[in-house]
Amino acid sequence: MTLKTRSSGTVIAQVADQIGGEVATSYLPAGYTGHCTIVAESTSDAIAVLSSGIEAFRVAAYAITPDGSYGSVSIHPTQLDETHESFLDWIDVGRKIRSAVED
Repeated sequence: MTLKTRSSGTVIAQVADQIGGEVATSYLPAGYTGHCTIVAESTSDAIAVLSSGIEAFRVAAYAITPDGSYGSVSIHPTQLDETHESFLDWIDVGRKIRSAVED
């Protein structure tokens, strides 16, 4: 499988052109294991910082969809502190699931 590249990044997800054609691009180096920030390209704002590249990919893939509503995003290595533990935490499902299990 060949992934498209975008200015030295790798496109990890893309929505159909009919609904905006937004893309999620990773700028993480191969084998990177540190914190990752997801940046909304339209505003240059960090929308999340996660400690796992896999979780960052999940957030980015959702963020570009109409439900995510961030438009195109990019993933970068960062030294920033973690803001979310996982994709579920980011969309606030994790807290709801934990509350339901604990009740």
